[in-house]
Amino acid sequence: MIDNISADEACAFEFPDDQGKNYEKTEFVLHSRVAEVIGHQLGRVFYDDDTNNWLILPRQLRDMVLTNILEEGGGESLSRYPIYGSAIAFEPGVWNSTQRLGNGVTFPAASEACLEDVKYCSSEAADSESLQVITLKTNDDGKSLYCPYAYRGPPDQSIYNNCSLAQPDFCPSMDLAFAYDYSNVTVPEAEWYTAPRCLYLSEGTTSGYWTSPYFDAGAGNINMVTYSQPIISQSGKFLGIATIDVTVDAICYGAQCKPDDNFHVRWVGYTLGFVVIAMALFFGEWVILNRKHRIVRISQPIFLHLVIFGVIVLSLAIFPLGVNETNAGEKACNIACASIPWLVSLGFSLIFAALFSKLWRINKVFAAASQMRRVVVTEKDVILPFAILMTMNFVLLLSWTLIDPMAYERVYTDAIHSYGHCAPKGNQWKGFISMLSILNFAALIIVNIEAFKARNIHDELSESKYIGLATLSMLQIFIVGVPLLVIVYDDPSAYFFVWCGIIFIICTTILLLIFVPKIISWKTSARNRRGATNSTFSYTPRGTVGQTSKTSGVDRIVSNASDIEKAETSSSPASGPGERRVSFQ
Repeated sequence: MIDNISADEACAFEFPDDQGKNYEKTEFVLHSRVAEVIGHQLGRVFYDDDTNNWLILPRQLRDMVLTNILEEGGGESLSRYPIYGSAIAFEPGVWNSTQRLGNGVTFPAASEACLEDVKYCSSEAADSESLQVITLKTNDDGKSLYCPYAYRGPPDQSIYNNCSLAQPDFCPSMDLAFAYDYSNVTVPEAEWYTAPRCLYLSEGTTSGYWTSPYFDAGAGNINMVTYSQPIISQSGKFLGIATIDVTVDAICYGAQCKPDDNFHVRWVGYTLGFVVIAMALFFGEWVILNRKHRIVRISQPIFLHLVIFGVIVLSLAIFPLGVNETNAGEKACNIACASIPWLVSLGFSLIFAALFSKLWRINKVFAAASQMRRVVVTEKDVILPFAILMTMNFVLLLSWTLIDPMAYERVYTDAIHSYGHCAPKGNQWKGFISMLSILNFAALIIVNIEAFKARNIHDELSESKYIGLATLSMLQIFIVGVPLLVIVYDDPSAYFFVWCGIIFIICTTILLLIFVPKIISWKTSARNRRGATNSTFSYTPRGTVGQTSKTSGVDRIVSNASDIEKAETSSSPASGPGERRVSFQ
C-alpha cells in the first residue's frame, strides 16, 4: 500500500519567482512530449494498482532514459537543442524491489566520485561490479528511493566513448538518489520533483511542469531546466516523476525569449565581408583584363594578385567569427574557431609579403641606378623574403593547431546568462600568438621602412606614396585595434564588430590606395591614346629628360608622363652620355 505524503507536507516550500512553464521553443514542446509518454506508460501500463507491483525491470527503465538522450544507432539527439538528461524518479517507498537491480543504471558514472577515483574513469572498470547499483538508497524516514538517470557525460572522459544501447555500461547514467534526496522539499535543486508533486497533491494538476534554471550539482553538474511529468496510476496514486533536461544554453524564458542578440550585428559583419570580396574580385579582373597595359606591367601584376588574394583570405575571417550555436553545431563551431587564426595570420602575411617584395624590388633597382649602373631584377629575385615570411607563419599556425587548438566554449556569468566564444584548451596558445604577433608586426614595420625609402621615387612607377599610406594605416589600426579587442573580449557582439571593422578598414584601405590611382591613370592614358608595350624606364642627369635633385641624400626624380614615354622609346645603345637605364622583367 502506497502512503503518499499530505499536500501540506509536499508544498512546504516557496515556488521560484522566475519559474516558467512555456519556454517558447518548438523543440521544447517535442521534448516535453517525451516525458509525458513515459509518465503515461509507467503509470497506466507498467504499474498494477491491485498488487502495488511494477511490471517493468530496472534494465528496461535504464533503456528508457538512455533512449531519450541517444539517437537510434548514433550518439546524438535528433533535436537541434538535444535532451541533456532523462530521469524516472519514484516516490519514496514506491520502488522497493532489488531484483536484478545490478542490470539497471550504474553509479557513480561521471559524478564527483568518478572524477576523483581513477577506477571509475577507465574502460577496464566499465563492466566491473564496482559500478553496479545493487542496493536502494533510503531517505531520513527509512523509505527507499530509486531514480534511474541518464545524461550526456563529459566528452573528454574515455569511459563514455562507447556509449550506446548495445553497451549501456559505458553510458553516463546513475541512480540520482545517491546524489541527493530529490523528494526532500528543503533541497533547492529538487524543484523538478517537489513542485509538480505539490501541484498534483494540492490541486490535482497532472500536466507537466517546467522548472526555473538551476545548477544540478552531483548529477548533471550543469545549468539546466527540467520538464517534469507526474506519473499517476489508474487509481490516481502519485507514483513519481518522469523528466527530461535541457541545458540553459538552449532556453529562453520571459524577457529573454527573443532572437539571437548577435543576429543583426553578424549580418552587418557578413555584409562588410561580401563588400570587400566583391571589391577584390573587381580589381583582380581589371588586372587580368589589362595585364598587357604599360601601367599594369610597371606595377608588377604578380604582386597585385598576391595583394588581392591576401585581402580575400583576410576578409574570409569575418565569417567564422560570426559562427555560434544559433547557426551551427558544436563541431562546426570548433572548426570555425580553429580556422580564424589561419585566415587572419595568412591574410596579413600575404599582404605584408607582397607589399614588402614589391617595395624592396623597386628600392633595389633605384639603388643600383643611383650608382650609374644597369641592373635587371626579376620576380624570382625577391620571392625569398615572401617565402620565408609565409613559411614561418605556416609552421607556427600548424604547431598551434596541433598542440593547443582553438575551440568553441560557453562561459556562464551566472546561473542563467552566458556567452560563447573561441578559446584555447590549454596555455600554450600564449606562446604561439605572441610569436605570430611579433612576426607579423615586425613585417609591418619593415614594410613601412621600405615605403619610407621609396618615398621620393616617382609615384606612377612605384606607387610608393600610396603604399606608404596604406602600410601606415595598417600600423595605426594594429596599434589601436589589438588593445580594443582585448577590452571587448567578453562581449561577443562588440568583439565580432570590432574584428569586422578592423578587417574591413585594412582591406578597403589597401585596395583603394593600391588600385584606384592605377585605374585613374589607365583611364587618362586611354583618353589621350597613350600606352606602352614594355615596362622600361630611363632617366638621365639634370638637363636631359626631366630633372634630378638631391633631397636628404636621395635622388628625387621629377618627370611627367610624356617624359616617361619618350624615355621608354629609347634603347640602351642609343642612350646619351651618363644615362642610367633601369629595366623590370
